[in-house]
Amino acid sequence: MLDINLGLLLFVAVLFLALVYILNNMLYQPLLNFMDKREETIKKDLEASKEMGSEIEEALSKAHDTIAEAKAKAHEIRESAVNEAKEKAAKVVAGVQQELEEQYNAFVEKLSGERAELKQSIEAKLTDYQKSVQSKLKQI
Repeated sequence: MLDINLGLLLFVAVLFLALVYILNNMLYQPLLNFMDKREETIKKDLEASKEMGSEIEEALSKAHDTIAEAKAKAHEIRESAVNEAKEKAAKVVAGVQQELEEQYNAFVEKLSGERAELKQSIEAKLTDYQKSVQSKLKQI
């Protein structure tokens, strides 16, 4: 049935061991070295990213602080500008109000003068009007 050939078995065993030795030296060892180097590189990159993460957090906190300060300054500038504008507007309104009061007082005085003149004119011509009315009444 099956015969075991010792020479062939020995040749296959030697060939197998030679193949394992050649594969180990040419394929497995370089592949394992590459994988070890890759793992070390990944570890270094992770550590560097953790360090950069803390640096980024510090930079972000500084940026947020700077933005907060800028917003506060902008708010102060806006408030001072609004207050200045309110003061200017109040001065302008007060000036216009004073001018209107002066014009009103001048108008009232002019109106009083015209009223007095009109009254004197009517009183002066009152007798003429009375005569005119009486003559018209006589005609009716």
